[in-house]
Amino acid sequence: MATHNISESKQALKNNNVPYYFKEPLTDLGKILDFSMDLICSCDEEGRFVWVNKASEHILGYKPEELIGKKCSEFIFREDSGVLINQNIDFRSETHLPIFEKKFIHKNTNIIYLQCSAVRDDVKKLCYCIGRDITEKKNIEKAFEIERLQFFNIYSQAPSYMAILGSPDHVYELANELYLQLIDKSDIIGKAVKEVLPELETQGIFEILDNVYKTGESFSANEMPITFDRYSDGKLKDVYLNFIFQARRDANNNIDGIFIFGNDVTEQVLSRKKIEESEKMYKDLIHKLPVATYSCDAEGRIVLYNKAAAALWGREPELGKDLWHTSWNNNDNKRKQPASLNLCSLAAALKEGDPILSKEIIIERPNGDKRNVLPHPVPFHNADGEITGAVIVLSDITEMKLAQKELRKSEKKYRYLFDNNPMPMWIIDLASFKFLDVNKMAMLQYGYSREEFLSMTALDIRPNDDKIHFIKLSDISIINESNYNRGIWNHIKKDGSIVPVEIIAHNIVYEGTAARLILSNDISDRKKAETNLEKRNQELIKTNAELDRFVYSVSHDLRSPLTSILGLISFIETESKEIDTLKHAELIRISINRLDDFIKNILSYSRNNRTGLEVVHIPINEMMLDIVDSLQRMKEAKGIRFEIEIKEQKPFYTDKLRFTTILKNLISNAIKYHKINEADQFVKIFGYSDHDNLHFSIEDNGIGIDPAYHKKIFEMFFRLSGKDGSGIGLYIVKDAVEILQGSIEVQSEKGTGTKFNITLKNLKPC
Repeated sequence: MATHNISESKQALKNNNVPYYFKEPLTDLGKILDFSMDLICSCDEEGRFVWVNKASEHILGYKPEELIGKKCSEFIFREDSGVLINQNIDFRSETHLPIFEKKFIHKNTNIIYLQCSAVRDDVKKLCYCIGRDITEKKNIEKAFEIERLQFFNIYSQAPSYMAILGSPDHVYELANELYLQLIDKSDIIGKAVKEVLPELETQGIFEILDNVYKTGESFSANEMPITFDRYSDGKLKDVYLNFIFQARRDANNNIDGIFIFGNDVTEQVLSRKKIEESEKMYKDLIHKLPVATYSCDAEGRIVLYNKAAAALWGREPELGKDLWHTSWNNNDNKRKQPASLNLCSLAAALKEGDPILSKEIIIERPNGDKRNVLPHPVPFHNADGEITGAVIVLSDITEMKLAQKELRKSEKKYRYLFDNNPMPMWIIDLASFKFLDVNKMAMLQYGYSREEFLSMTALDIRPNDDKIHFIKLSDISIINESNYNRGIWNHIKKDGSIVPVEIIAHNIVYEGTAARLILSNDISDRKKAETNLEKRNQELIKTNAELDRFVYSVSHDLRSPLTSILGLISFIETESKEIDTLKHAELIRISINRLDDFIKNILSYSRNNRTGLEVVHIPINEMMLDIVDSLQRMKEAKGIRFEIEIKEQKPFYTDKLRFTTILKNLISNAIKYHKINEADQFVKIFGYSDHDNLHFSIEDNGIGIDPAYHKKIFEMFFRLSGKDGSGIGLYIVKDAVEILQGSIEVQSEKGTGTKFNITLKNLKPC
């Protein structure tokens, strides 16, 4: 900026190179204006200072005479780029310039802010200006803006969720990103909490907000469960929050809003709950274990034990105080040296982290009773690998040690029983089939000495043709899960005779070797008896076949004339009009039908008991529909409504003949014994087939069966009093159900209908 001095200004006045008004003496008004704290000046049309009050010195740092004749634009702040910001002020365009702000450069190079207003005098060609120093205000505004930005940065980047609510309706004014993420909403500013989160109403949150706004009392909560409808689909999600609601006050200390600060601690709460659940499960497991179990800290102090442990010790220890050894060694502490205690597997586990599982200890109870115990300690480690404690399972082996003693005693008894058993017995090696031991009866019956047996293998007493078969059967896998096997073999005695024997075999461990104990029983006499029995069976089969032919022939021969008689009765009923004749014909028809049903049932019974199963795939619904269709031709079926619904979830396989017999008998009975005057007569067949069985029911609303007869109705030739029928139908049904590996039950009350529940095994091929 160019420099000026007073002499140049005076010279300009002397030479009359400036307007006349520079020559006018200072008036009283000018003296008054000099007392103003604002910068007051007049400028010509070129923007040069014509007159300036004394305020210029404390505002710009220049005395008035230093400014007069200079253009005001020379004192306006230039940007770093060198381009002036609003450098030129147009004093010619308008009479009144709008209020504007300019940055000026103080004489000491500081930046100052002036708020200016100007008015133009067209007569004198002057512009009068007033500039108020607003530097302090601008600095305050700038500082405020910086503070605001800092607050906003802190607010938006805070590790906690934050929000500000305004007005009694709790309208969102601000919300940081964490808060928006918490509620999973975005467009909330200017909306009330009730509009954004209506699900909070039933959780008491609105009442809390109202109370904070009315009373100014802050509300805080730790790990409070809150439920949000995050996706506005009615699927609520629980979160746990630490938060505080704090009243916001205006300059007059009146409440005008609420600050919300908080943290989502759901993950921490759930993690803690999982840890608590895990600890509870751990403690429950310890308490419920049937074996003595306890745990201790790194110093060996007992922190948990179960009832089995207290029962084993004979006392209950004091948690957190008693050491692992005092709980069971309290009567012997004076004699027990610490050095010997350190040899225990638990002490080693706490010290080294590796349990010694074979170190046996003796527990002495307060009553002096001693128990042999094998401890199984498992040390705990923290994240740094340090041992923090251990859990110990105590196996009471007292009875086992006593049993071992008894076992040694029983070995002598075993030797006696083995040698003197009345059946031949021997023990062979599973790998080589070599005889390891034989009893006296084996030597007696087979003719070999003990030395001869021990030099032989089990193959040596088998005929050549049976040796390979023996090897296959002797494979260890042939012994079933019960460790038991039996079979019939041929053996060769020393004299060369071959005898059939039944053997019973068990896998055992003999003197540390996998072996097989075999008992042998000579069944020569039984084989002869079986041969004779087989001959008789063949004769019986022949007799049964002849009986089948006889039954079929008889039934055929009997049914043929019955069919003829039924034809004659039909002719009589068609031709005759005499009431008595028709009545007698009807009675004859009923008797003939009953006899025909009886013959068919006898034939069905014979087939059911003498023919084998022919398992085929059964289309259940289709077959039932066919049977119902055929039975609807019965005179009694008129007016009966049939419902069939079988859900064939899996294909069903069974014997078709017997399955048909079951259905026809049960459905025809439901038809015969319905209520004649019933308004809605029905027979319902429903059920389902699964992988293992067919479950179905046949239900009617007929006359019903008194519960007193529920078991008797399945007996042969049993008939209810006053009822028609052969008394064999339900017997055949039950017999057929049992052959098909099923079951049948009846549910009925007299006068309320009958329901048969049948289950048949699915005889699907493997």
